[in-house]
Amino acid sequence: MNPSILNREFKHPTDGWYQIEPAGEHPNQASRVMQVVDAEAIENIVNRFNTDADASKLSHGTEMLVDHEHFKHEEDKESLAYGWLNRLQARADGIYGRIRWTATGQPAVDGGDYRFFSTEYDPADLEILNTSGETRRIRPMRLDGLTLTNSPNNKGGRPITNRREQFRQGADAPADKQTETKGKLMKSVATRLGLSADASEEGVLAEVTKLQNRATTAEAELTPLKNRATELEANNQTLLAEQVDGMMDAHGIKAEDKVRNRLRPVLLGLKNREDRTATLADFGFTPGLAKNPAAGATGQTRLHNRDTKPPGTVAEPDAKGDEAKATKIMNRALEIQKQVGNTLPTAIRQAQNEAANAS
Repeated sequence: MNPSILNREFKHPTDGWYQIEPAGEHPNQASRVMQVVDAEAIENIVNRFNTDADASKLSHGTEMLVDHEHFKHEEDKESLAYGWLNRLQARADGIYGRIRWTATGQPAVDGGDYRFFSTEYDPADLEILNTSGETRRIRPMRLDGLTLTNSPNNKGGRPITNRREQFRQGADAPADKQTETKGKLMKSVATRLGLSADASEEGVLAEVTKLQNRATTAEAELTPLKNRATELEANNQTLLAEQVDGMMDAHGIKAEDKVRNRLRPVLLGLKNREDRTATLADFGFTPGLAKNPAAGATGQTRLHNRDTKPPGTVAEPDAKGDEAKATKIMNRALEIQKQVGNTLPTAIRQAQNEAANAS
């Protein structure tokens, strides 16, 4: 009886990590996009997947289904599990995954029935890198699915299983090959750090330590600056509230709440009191004294006991009319600012001039 002929050509990587997405730029003609799988994309995809796995938030808790040909999205197709992806790892040449193969998937990859992976990304997890041009450049930020295929869109990936010698790298390589690889890596790191390519390992480590110390120092210096900025912003909000809450119109009538609320976001964009005061004046309001219960302040403007107009010529205040006028001017100012690109105070003055000429 003749012995069976076994196909031992297809071998898995010895470390158990499969490349599921190669780094680089991959065009997708169907969607007319260019997928940018760079270091930032790789880091985000790996970190988010592992975080979700630890929190049991993947499609199947701590693991993600690996099907074939994306059949899980087709109602008339089966969604049989060929494997379960449970961890991702970031490497310079792409994203690697650790997979628990099923009784269906193991022979499919052992025998070479399926040789490649195809990744899936949800549109909500894509970062748009350009706003013009026929082809959009996008950066995927989260893995939404993984499937087996023999026709991957993103070219350049390593096969799931292959000839033994094609997997010889890193820990799987011969000793002399490992030494050569390490030497090339050390030279690349040394030159990136601004050192000579022949710098010693101790020299490289010393330079890395310096960078780490500088980063720690910079972070320590940045923290008080952030705290100070937060404090200043809080003070600014308080002062702004006092100015707006105490403003009066030209007749000494305190502004209605909805007028104050309308003007408050406008004033938030102005950095100092002078600009805010000028803007309030443009709308016919003058800031009065802010209320201070402890001091007993009334919040009223200065009172002059003199009559500057003949009897019978003083018109009754029209708070609602002033409110409508201010709202109309504000709306027009925002429209001018959007169309022309002027600063808000300039746009307000232009809107006031238009209103004056129309009356």
